[in-house]
Amino acid sequence: MKPAILALALVSMIAAGAVERRAWAEDFSDLAFDPRSGAQLPLAESFVDERGQAVTLGRYFNGKPVVVILDYLRCKTLCGLTLAHVMTALGALPLEAGRDYQFVALSIDPRDRPADAGAAKARYLALYGRAGDSGVHFLTGSGEGSRRVAEAIGFRYRYDAALDQYVHPAGFVIAASDGRVGRYVLAVAPSPAELEGDLRDAAAGRADGPLKRFFLLCRVEGAALGRYTAPILVAFGLANLAAGVGLIVLFGAIRRRLAG
Repeated sequence: MKPAILALALVSMIAAGAVERRAWAEDFSDLAFDPRSGAQLPLAESFVDERGQAVTLGRYFNGKPVVVILDYLRCKTLCGLTLAHVMTALGALPLEAGRDYQFVALSIDPRDRPADAGAAKARYLALYGRAGDSGVHFLTGSGEGSRRVAEAIGFRYRYDAALDQYVHPAGFVIAASDGRVGRYVLAVAPSPAELEGDLRDAAAGRADGPLKRFFLLCRVEGAALGRYTAPILVAFGLANLAAGVGLIVLFGAIRRRLAG
């Protein structure tokens, strides 16, 4: 292999590592989930559903608890993972969306459109595995309504222009039928048993007690990942290792071609 090619590859890998270290050194403590059990959600806030119809958040509070997830549909990290796990877990319950509870996903990104919400709903309904969709809703809007809902929940987030991503905590809430925050589910992959218990508690009006601030961020780089730090870092490490092996194979092929 030509020395210049090898040097360029090494410089690129070192630079990438330096960028990653700088990102992990950033302070995101102001974005920790700040649970506010008992807080009233702003039910009059307006959104647009996956069919393009104007709706208010209060439309979905009809005597049953409501799973409320704040996310954005362009997310490439924990948003999709959380939605996938939650819908799969809900599909394993004897409870039925629309009959026993409502599920509402609110986008915090004003660039998300009803068509994006419709595509997301179809994708996650496939994981839910139940007939009908009357209890599952994906909403978009200008971003102002979601911001006010987020403030009520204690869900802090901000836009990172450099990465074109929203940095925010992972987790969601289950609100009581009157729109008050009942249970916080501070996990990416809650178990069906955990979800069923939280839904039944919310239906009975039981709210969480004092909770510690939760700090599991949704971000490609620089996230403080709590108890998920180790497995996620292992995943990233394996990906980097695979990339390194790929570079070695590529360089070997180039070397053989030059030698030939």
